[in-house]
Amino acid sequence: MAPKLSPTLPCQQLSLRAATIPPANITLDLPVEPYWLDLPRGVRVEIRPVTTAVMAAAQAGSARRLGALRAASEDMDPDMARGLAFAFLVKALARHAVTAWEGVGDTTGKPLPLSPEAVERLMDMDEMAAAFWDRATGPVAAVALEGNG
Repeated sequence: MAPKLSPTLPCQQLSLRAATIPPANITLDLPVEPYWLDLPRGVRVEIRPVTTAVMAAAQAGSARRLGALRAASEDMDPDMARGLAFAFLVKALARHAVTAWEGVGDTTGKPLPLSPEAVERLMDMDEMAAAFWDRATGPVAAVALEGNG
């Protein structure tokens, strides 16, 4: 037996429209293999993609390092603490991401082998740290901005 329609309920009409697929809000075209970044002064670094795991490891290392400094110096200037937090983050990201480099030499100009300590020394140079940060995090930032248009 068919259900009775109540005269007090409005009738609904069915609309037969072609199904449309909405455009993607985000494209996942992030690098998945190591790639090269050009830095100032002819330096090039090969980095692994900055994934969530790589960034989280860098943040953890940076926080641990800053925490140790704050424990040793209770009267640390807040501006210096912020500066150190960023410097430690860039250094930690470079340590976790850089897999090779070109154009980095010792005091005699001989190519310097890649090491965590040498990567940190390179990131002590402000122009290198700023360029590295912008270029290493650029692909992730570009994808994040896609949804904000």
